[in-house]
Amino acid sequence: MDEQSHQIDDDAELDAILRHCALSRTWFAEHILGFYPDPWQKQVFEDLDTGGTRLSIRSGHGVGKTAACAVIALHFLLFRPGSTKVVITSPSSSQLFDGLWSELLLWIDRLPDFLRETLDVKTKRIVDIEAPETRFISLRTARLESPEALAGIHADNVLLLIDEASGVPEPVYEAGAGTLSTLGSIAMLIGNPTRTSGYFYRTQTTLKDHWSCYRVSSYDSPRVSKAFVEDIRRTYGEASAQYKIRVLGEFADLNEDVIIPRELVESALGRDIVPLDDEPVVWGIDPGRGGDPTGFVARRGGVVIDIRQYFLADLMQVVGKIYSIWEDLTERTRPKHVYVDVIGIGAGVADRLRELGLPVIDVNVAESPPIKDRYPRLRDELWYNSRDWFDSRRVSLPNTDYGRELVEELCAPLIVLTSTGKTAAESKIDMKRRGVASPNMADALNLTFAWGGAAAGGRTKAANRNGPLKRGLQGVA
Repeated sequence: MDEQSHQIDDDAELDAILRHCALSRTWFAEHILGFYPDPWQKQVFEDLDTGGTRLSIRSGHGVGKTAACAVIALHFLLFRPGSTKVVITSPSSSQLFDGLWSELLLWIDRLPDFLRETLDVKTKRIVDIEAPETRFISLRTARLESPEALAGIHADNVLLLIDEASGVPEPVYEAGAGTLSTLGSIAMLIGNPTRTSGYFYRTQTTLKDHWSCYRVSSYDSPRVSKAFVEDIRRTYGEASAQYKIRVLGEFADLNEDVIIPRELVESALGRDIVPLDDEPVVWGIDPGRGGDPTGFVARRGGVVIDIRQYFLADLMQVVGKIYSIWEDLTERTRPKHVYVDVIGIGAGVADRLRELGLPVIDVNVAESPPIKDRYPRLRDELWYNSRDWFDSRRVSLPNTDYGRELVEELCAPLIVLTSTGKTAAESKIDMKRRGVASPNMADALNLTFAWGGAAAGGRTKAANRNGPLKRGLQGVA
């Protein structure tokens, strides 16, 4: 809004401005916020202006979804009469509060005084000062364990904004069915098309007659850098699922070639999962060799609590780094088991850490797995154990630089079918041949699922001298 617009001469002028805002979200965005929408954003605004109540938007990355959601949410709260409730949800708390919350605060700061002064910003909500209990914007994380994010929302005006809609668990949509069926409620589902199943997918396919469906590619928005599009194209190819999803905003089957689909892993970033009190901490260590870094992962039940990688020159430096992590922890927070890949320098790392008192379990991932008729080696079985873990959707990764690097590593190996009919994971050698770095942090995470394989293969013998391993499988994560 320009400086002249901040000066309201009389009530008639103010009434005219409010009338323009109420009738047109585009006018509100441009003249009040100074936000000039892209063509696709303007089309969505006009859809809502003319009575649209069910909008489903699939898109590539970086096209301006967050900004559009923030403008729509603020407009709804400011210009709907009576009780008005806006609920914004996403499976990722980091997306909600680092993304949408920050965007909402940005545009609230740009409101003129006569509008900004009507709002009060609280910890997780924005309320109308005159009616804080019945007029508000609320942010809620959509979790499988507590699917009530969309349930029980009743008001004269209800707006549900569902970000990262592909990753929202089905029970959340089911719990919100009553709200979605309320007369006058508006629902907007927005996200990257990462799953070819689920409610978001159905709104774009079998239910599309009941929804206004949009597809926004990275080419449709000047906000997306050409460098990003070119990087995805060169890295994955135009025929790849990654290009179709990230750039074109098209649904693609991520399950065809890779062991762990990206949507399973990405949806775990920042997911709100609380470990149970009786779940022990376990470590996985994949000592680096041949120029590769050492991967380290600490997991407690369904939560990865620490991820690190180190470029270290020899096994004693690896031992020193791991031991320093151990020493910095209290007795209560130390791991119950430490799984070490003993191929190559790993054997020396495992022996020395055991001498220092750590509860080490040797794991040779090249050996035969317990399920011999399905997987050629233990390494292959561990990759599929990780996939099953992520498929439960009751797991969480830290949304950090290392967490995001781990996502890339987990989504890298391809499925390999052997001549004997077994299912394997692409080898590190083959991955390097196609330009993919060694997934050391991913292998460290996989090692945390090695208990059954290690015990069945007799690989705990040396570690049993430490005592705790003799108790068997009960209670082991």
